[in-house]
Amino acid sequence: MKILKKLFLLFVVIGIFPLCITSCASKQYHLAVDASIISKGQTKAQVMDLVGKPDYITKTEKSEEQWYYYNDITPFYKKIPLIGGLFGKRELEVIQVTFYMDRVSKVVYYVAEK
Repeated sequence: MKILKKLFLLFVVIGIFPLCITSCASKQYHLAVDASIISKGQTKAQVMDLVGKPDYITKTEKSEEQWYYYNDITPFYKKIPLIGGLFGKRELEVIQVTFYMDRVSKVVYYVAEK
């Protein structure tokens, strides 16, 4: 009888453990929503208030400044070492906000392979 209780407990733990891991895997965040609230003509301060600090900033030859926001949308199983590559490519969401004279001139949202 004690063996049955131990086996039952073992099966419960084995069954619940994967659910706990996947539920805490990562926070869902979608840059597409952020890209939709940025519009032409907004200032850098307005964009910073709406979306936050950019992950990367670069300047172009045309006196433009580009802000990049990144979000890794790769499912957790694609990040597993050695076997994760078998499930396909990793993906990254990107927003590119281009400023000309401190105003948004272009907003581009895309998904890139990592």
